[in-house]
Amino acid sequence: MMLQALIVDDEPSHIQGLIRHIPWGNLGYAFPLTAESGEAALPIFHSHRIDVLITDITMPGMSGIELAAAAKATRPELQILIISGYNEFEFAQDAIEVGAHGYVLKPLRLSEIERKLASFRESLENIRQIHEQTRQLQAMVSDSRELLKESFVHDLLEEETLGAEILASWEHLLELPAITHGILVAAVFLDDGTIPGKDARSKLMLNAALLQSCAVSLQNLGYVLTAAVKPDGVAAVLINPSSDERAQLDKRMAFVQEYMNQTYQVSVTSGIGREGQAWNEAGRLYRELKYTIAEARRSEQGQRVHVGQMERKAYEDLREREILLPNLLALADSEEPARLIEAVGQAFEQMGAKAHSFSYIQSFSISLLSELSRKLWNDVEAVTYLSSRVLHRLMECKTVAELKSVELEYIQSAFMLVRKERTLQQHHLINRIASCIEEQMPESLTVKQLADRFHVSAGHLSVLFKKETGQTISDFVKAMRMKKAKELLQDPTIKVYEVSERVGFQTPAYFTYQFKKNEGCTPQEYRDRYYR
Repeated sequence: MMLQALIVDDEPSHIQGLIRHIPWGNLGYAFPLTAESGEAALPIFHSHRIDVLITDITMPGMSGIELAAAAKATRPELQILIISGYNEFEFAQDAIEVGAHGYVLKPLRLSEIERKLASFRESLENIRQIHEQTRQLQAMVSDSRELLKESFVHDLLEEETLGAEILASWEHLLELPAITHGILVAAVFLDDGTIPGKDARSKLMLNAALLQSCAVSLQNLGYVLTAAVKPDGVAAVLINPSSDERAQLDKRMAFVQEYMNQTYQVSVTSGIGREGQAWNEAGRLYRELKYTIAEARRSEQGQRVHVGQMERKAYEDLREREILLPNLLALADSEEPARLIEAVGQAFEQMGAKAHSFSYIQSFSISLLSELSRKLWNDVEAVTYLSSRVLHRLMECKTVAELKSVELEYIQSAFMLVRKERTLQQHHLINRIASCIEEQMPESLTVKQLADRFHVSAGHLSVLFKKETGQTISDFVKAMRMKKAKELLQDPTIKVYEVSERVGFQTPAYFTYQFKKNEGCTPQEYRDRYYR
């Protein structure tokens, strides 16, 4: 298929030169479309499929950079070639930022343009090939019922809940039976300590054998869905099992364990979960079962376990803490003590309402203290000392009310210490960085160079700088350069090119470009206006 290029330049002679001297057909391109301004080019993108944009960088009105940005937003796969009369890094950097794939300087070398066009064609062909292969893969998956079933089991067990629309589409696609007598989840896992060898091929063969043995063993227990699950396990969902099939399940699990042990000399731990009444219960039933199996394997491998009320309660306690602690840590990270204090108070009330034991609530209190101190506030020495004292107080508490009071008091005090210390640290750091930027203004220090110099990560520095000054580092540098430039321009003895050098621009041309972009006039116009 022939590609379509669009050439945009305010000089008609430049357009005609490219049209006449580039062998478009030989390069796989149709006759190029043209426009003499960015404003005239934009409608062409809506009426034609443009594959390649070739644009001059400096044009009246919309610049080539602005046109490239707008066109890229319309067509992400668009290949862009920027033509410029300026040989300087900043223009090329602007071109890269808007997604240009090539940057060439005037006077143009036709051989270079041809190489760029050939490269663009190769890139576009690769993109189309990827799209086509993705479509073919999707078609293959749609034709494979077993792969679809396995994908459904993964969604069913790994997601917290499946949306009603997604669940309905799965039921229709796989022609799943309506749940009338509930569902049952079972699982088997290879015990790590007994797996011979550690090479990938051996593990793949064992996993395949485990999956196949489960599928064969359970195949006549009604409607069964099986799938491999991580790590090194297989899960099965039985739909509407009869009482006889439920009774048979334990024996089938024993068969899988015996087969894997005798044939491959590996130990397998299996388990059967609680009964559920709806599809969306399957994920919770599976997580309960997986937790119960993991706990059982701590003491002995090769067991068969069942999830009863005790196992369910143990999982619910773990799950409650797994959900509660990260949520509370997230509130602490937001630096809003009132929200965290309220949430911790509610957590204590909920644990009391659920009749958790004192030891459970005390353990939760100590875990929260530890996580806050270790993950969020370990850089504040005063909080480390405070945490050590509060830990002893929590261990000496006799009632839940005491635990709650000590925990809330700790959070309030820690926030005050952290806020005071970090505000002071950040203020000093950003002031030092701002002074460094000003002192070395002619140099173009990158964010990484600044971060390395002040021993912080580049990402953290960017966030702190914006928080402290209200500006990004890049905007701060530009503003400082413009401010200094305007001061220097007020002295008529300093040439414009000297101003450019003093404020850190590589060439007067780019200084003029940036000054006009920020101030709405050229440096000379600004100087003339000042002395008017």
